[in-house]
Amino acid sequence: MELSNDISTFRRIYKTVFAVFRLIFQGICNVITKTFLFWKHVKPEGKAVFITGCDSGFGNATARKLDAKGFHVFAACLFPLGPGATQLSQETSDRLKIVGLDVTSEESVLKALEFVKNNLGHCILWAIINNAGVYKGLSVEFSSLQEFRDCVEVNAFGPIRVTKAFLPLIRKVKGRVVNVTSMGGRVAAPNMTPYIVSKFAAVAYNDCLRREMFDWGVRVISIEPEAFNTPMASTESHLKRLEDTFASLDPSIIDDYGLEYFKGFKSMVAYSGNFVAPNIYRVVDALYSAVSLKYPDTIYMPCRNFIIEALNLMAIKSPVCMQDFGSKVFYAIANSPKPKGAEDLVEVCSENNLTK
Repeated sequence: MELSNDISTFRRIYKTVFAVFRLIFQGICNVITKTFLFWKHVKPEGKAVFITGCDSGFGNATARKLDAKGFHVFAACLFPLGPGATQLSQETSDRLKIVGLDVTSEESVLKALEFVKNNLGHCILWAIINNAGVYKGLSVEFSSLQEFRDCVEVNAFGPIRVTKAFLPLIRKVKGRVVNVTSMGGRVAAPNMTPYIVSKFAAVAYNDCLRREMFDWGVRVISIEPEAFNTPMASTESHLKRLEDTFASLDPSIIDDYGLEYFKGFKSMVAYSGNFVAPNIYRVVDALYSAVSLKYPDTIYMPCRNFIIEALNLMAIKSPVCMQDFGSKVFYAIANSPKPKGAEDLVEVCSENNLTK
């Protein structure tokens, strides 16, 4: 039995070490090829890009950059008359056009498609960027089914709905489909379950579509960033959602977890806000590369620095047992609280063992 455990442990360590060396080798190869061989851009003239979720965050910043680089941009906003869309329109060239879009509505998507067709002029639709997203819910027991539905509807069905509408235009010119997914679509993180579920679905959709488009010459690219400082990731909005969630929980759940757990959970969320990356330009640069490079990567994983990128890659390539261990370490550092009911069970089990 001990020999079997030793062999199992050795295998886990071997897999982890091998994954680390492979990542280092891949990183060196990537730097060499991108710097010296494949750093050529397509010409932006006569090329249009359709971007969802341009009210703020990544979409807004990417629309500005692509416009500044000479692309024609259709910036789709949930609130086309809102401050984000208005400011975007005022501060960019006449090549950028604001489009109203609700990615959860088939009718809205078809109207946006018709608008693009009528305003392309002599341009081709070179790329679509599925960027619109929402973040709702907490852990499984603290999330409603509606929060699961909302996340999946926007983060998974949204890109599918938009892509199905615009794909015929993209196929004609062997263009690009760029999907903003998440690091959370590769490694499951607890206490944000509805969001993670939707992002796993989005990553699976992206990978399936990429392989389906091989024969058409359409490149399908996934952008998988860590958590960046955007309105969707603000600590204030998370804390407000916590208050609303805890106020609506079933009394039996509150009793099982205990009031101290909820206080600790709130502190942990506030502390976790310190880990959000500030420099969103890294994501914008990745989106620009996905659209403009002649030979783009299949997956971009923008992070604040090389160390975080290496840690994320290690997490993805590591065995599940190592991912679980890493999760435990992170939540220990963040001083994650323990449910009252779980601690009571430990005490009961210990007492039973003593009596035996």
